[in-house]
Amino acid sequence: MTRYSPLFDQQPLILASRESALATAQARIVADGLAPLPVEVLSLTTKGDKILDRSLAEAGGKGLFIKELESGLLRGDADAAVHSMKDMETTLADGTRLAAVLPRDDRRDALVGPFQTLEDLPSGARVGTASVRRRALLLHHRPDLDIGLLRGNVNTRIAALQDGQFDAIILAVAGLRRLSLDVDYAPLDLAVMLPSAGQGALAIQTRDRDDPRSLAVMAASADLGCAKTTTEVTAERALLGRLDGSCHTPIAASATCDENGRLHLDGMILSEDGRQAFRDRIDGFGSDATQLGEALADQLLGAAGGRHFLA
Repeated sequence: MTRYSPLFDQQPLILASRESALATAQARIVADGLAPLPVEVLSLTTKGDKILDRSLAEAGGKGLFIKELESGLLRGDADAAVHSMKDMETTLADGTRLAAVLPRDDRRDALVGPFQTLEDLPSGARVGTASVRRRALLLHHRPDLDIGLLRGNVNTRIAALQDGQFDAIILAVAGLRRLSLDVDYAPLDLAVMLPSAGQGALAIQTRDRDDPRSLAVMAASADLGCAKTTTEVTAERALLGRLDGSCHTPIAASATCDENGRLHLDGMILSEDGRQAFRDRIDGFGSDATQLGEALADQLLGAAGGRHFLA
């Protein structure tokens, strides 16, 4: 049970969320975790939700999913914002902070459709995704595949598959689980499809101020935080930040902490067409998560011949 300030009896804590079914489900996970604190969800449409005719890279980057939420937070329309950690840029808006990273759900990608593995896909199969990382990884393992742009919410993407526009599509296992969708899918092994930094984790962003309400929001949010997931995500995002990865750059990262506090970080960078790929890993103490992420980024850049490799 979350302890909370009587301030929230006078005015409920307002959580900003994208208005998609998945984002709403994720906001409800946070709201349920904050119980019995009174919570209301403010649904906002982001620019990333509106622009569906091109990739995020072409539209302006993954930050398109969170800018409106950050603006609402800074205006005082909301007390906190709930994000998929993988949608967050490595630099937060001025005046905000990351108040909590929740325990991580399944971080794997899912092959949605009747096939169990990438090897099962027929030659030339059409696979839908909006991610440059997923596209590059798919082409790295199966250069014969026809990768098509697939934007929109989860239900829209699944409808495109069911309509026969694609032989299979790639979605996040965590999203399918959070929506409890009854669709055929197979989680893809991390050895084949290394996930995006932060995939499977939810984040709570708050104002970074010292007024009583902001402090109460930060304290309530912190109660939901998971130290293990925070350490893992810190390493992954440090790698991403060191590479200065844009949405044009296929970058993958996955960190795991063991029971002894040791951190194991696996990272990968690829060319957009998947023909060139560099993968490495690093191990160390969880307390050095940032330094480990940056060190692995440097190792990958060294193997790739320098920063010019990045798109």
